[in-house]
Amino acid sequence: MSRSQAAAHLAKEVDALKGGLSPAERALYSTLQANLENLAFETGASLAQKSGVSPNTVSRFMRRLGYKGLSGLKSALRNELRSNSLLNATLIERVAQQPADLTTHLNAEIEALKAFAEQLTGQHWQDIVQRVSDAERVFVCGFQTVRGLAQDFANRLALVRPGVEFIDLYSGVLGQWMDSQDVRCCVILIDITPYAEAGITFANHCLAHDADLVVFSDEYGIARYIDTPHIISMTTETGLILESTGGLTSALNVLLHCVAADHKEELRERMEAYRARVQQLRLYAK
Repeated sequence: MSRSQAAAHLAKEVDALKGGLSPAERALYSTLQANLENLAFETGASLAQKSGVSPNTVSRFMRRLGYKGLSGLKSALRNELRSNSLLNATLIERVAQQPADLTTHLNAEIEALKAFAEQLTGQHWQDIVQRVSDAERVFVCGFQTVRGLAQDFANRLALVRPGVEFIDLYSGVLGQWMDSQDVRCCVILIDITPYAEAGITFANHCLAHDADLVVFSDEYGIARYIDTPHIISMTTETGLILESTGGLTSALNVLLHCVAADHKEELRERMEAYRARVQQLRLYAK
């Protein structure tokens, strides 16, 4: 949700309150409006301090708005974002105004890939490849709509190097993650805007525990909220009805190829072992 959308959402709820706002609530409301972009990182105590009100005032104000604390407001704004991303009228307009020739959209995809290709000979990309190649354990994580993309990439990466796991933060079982505390880990986070809060929290946790963090994100991504230089941002808005994940998929495929090249001495052995297992299990038997 953009700042203007979040502000409109909050203003609508405040306008619906009976009896108006007390002076303390007006101060708190002003602080909320001024800090909407960073609301994910605020707490009741931090908002109270910035507003010059008590934490109890924050709690009471949230209850007046119908939320169970500040976390309830954050959740509502996230849900509004997800709803708007699919129900936004501009999505219908993109289809209604669609010309017969889709070349413009495809050219936007191509330009995004060209911009990415320019990074491949630089030290920035080489550092990313090295961290993924040299880590003892690699964990891949993605949320909601990009979860499948992340899981597919983890499966592919596990084919060309050992020690790769897809990590599902919501599965309730993080055994591999817990067992990796004493080894060199690299975490690959695939993140897009609607799920940025979860991604930022997880990313900062990884950095706090000295894991190498590599992030693949969209153009609206989370770079300004986390302290890692290993970020690849891909353009996803190409004029199609929904933002395209084609660029992210291509970038991950290139990373896979580069890591495979770094492990080429053991790659033949892994491929032969894979072929033997497939034949034994008759996975692709006619």
